[in-house]
Amino acid sequence: MKQKIISLLLLCTLAFSLAVPASAAKTMNFTDVKSSDWYYDSVKSLYESGIINGTTATTFSPKGTVTLGQALKMILLAAGYEEQAPTTAHWASGYYRLAAKNNFLPSGMTLTLDQTINRLQIAQIIVRVLDLKRTGSGNPFSDTTDSAALILYDHGIFTGAPEGNKLMFHPQSSITRAEISAVILRTYQLVESMPEEPEEPETPTEPETPSEPEGDYFYFRGKKVYIVEEIPKNTYDNNLFQVNENGFLTYDSDEYTCKIGIDVSRYQGSIDWAAVKSAGVDFAMLRLGYRGYGTGRIVLDTYFYQNLQGALANDIEVGVYFFSQAISPEEGAEEAQFCLNALEGYSITYPIVFDWEPYPSGTGARTEGLDDKILTQCAVAFCDEVENAGYQSMVYSNLTYFYLHFDLNELINYPFWLAQYNSRPSFYYHFDIWQYGDSGNVPGIDGNVDLNIHFVPKK
Repeated sequence: MKQKIISLLLLCTLAFSLAVPASAAKTMNFTDVKSSDWYYDSVKSLYESGIINGTTATTFSPKGTVTLGQALKMILLAAGYEEQAPTTAHWASGYYRLAAKNNFLPSGMTLTLDQTINRLQIAQIIVRVLDLKRTGSGNPFSDTTDSAALILYDHGIFTGAPEGNKLMFHPQSSITRAEISAVILRTYQLVESMPEEPEEPETPTEPETPSEPEGDYFYFRGKKVYIVEEIPKNTYDNNLFQVNENGFLTYDSDEYTCKIGIDVSRYQGSIDWAAVKSAGVDFAMLRLGYRGYGTGRIVLDTYFYQNLQGALANDIEVGVYFFSQAISPEEGAEEAQFCLNALEGYSITYPIVFDWEPYPSGTGARTEGLDDKILTQCAVAFCDEVENAGYQSMVYSNLTYFYLHFDLNELINYPFWLAQYNSRPSFYYHFDIWQYGDSGNVPGIDGNVDLNIHFVPKK
């Protein structure tokens, strides 16, 4: 699934309100933000996720400016810092103290919290908070040589404004509410884009010598894997997989037919769901949200409701997955409850899925070194919470984690969603959904998308 996680909850008072619960997400009704506006997608995504509000119920005031206090709060929370209680009468004083303590404020800044901040000052704060460095070379801007502007250009957060044959940064200009929406969304994307799970080595280590095995077993990557007899075995006939005229993998046997599916998140951007349906997609697994790998904060996927409504409106069956970073059963149950709250008022026919994936050592992930027993308990707590609410649960993982980390004796009651990017699956156990590729091209979706097949028993 190639998930990337973020410790994020964007909040701002006055112009930007506290985030609302996922179940309270609503349709944007701003009369001054039109679908043709360049900032429409940023405002819509953040608003529908409960991240920002308008200046009134029907106006966003995109040309309004942003103060130092508002900017500090958004940037610090976007970087994963906790909410800060006021230290004086000013609502943003706690954020100012945190920024000053950590040397996040540009040298010589004399703004008060209610004064308007300019674009260069925003850039300088973001660079200091995220500790960003240059990844490119040269200077694309004609009106500044400041390193903060160049660093954020390299990272795609500030893209500049073309004027003739020049690219302008306008360092001393104030930043508008429309612009800060785009900047925060890009910051959101940057922090979220963390290193992925390293590829599994192709050459297994030498098998260990079995000694007094307890039950049947096989070797996987040099390690002995005991067979859980209570879990049905994989009986799919690999000779029956076919690619249809639209390029999707299909399967048909005496026992099973199949449905064609995709899984998506905010990384696919705005999706033309009518085109996806016309391409032959039957179901979609939508990322509902994730837990931050550093702070442990739970966040709603910014495109979740847009994807949910678009898929359902085009008769595409829907399931959801939550990208977990739970480190206790209580957190697993909490993540499931977050999903249930977000789905209130909607009807889905596919499962609510527990998707836990590791991060490389040294990235600061709170899950690093998590005991396999606790990982399994997190999955069970999540699935039980889902099942108790009347939904179907499911566990997503790859061969390595199914075989070597999860205690499958504890997962016999839950169906599996297998991630294995091969032309044919080799998983020992039965699985209901197979994610067989991560570079599919589907009409209606820009860029690559994960491809799936659901095996449906014939009745």
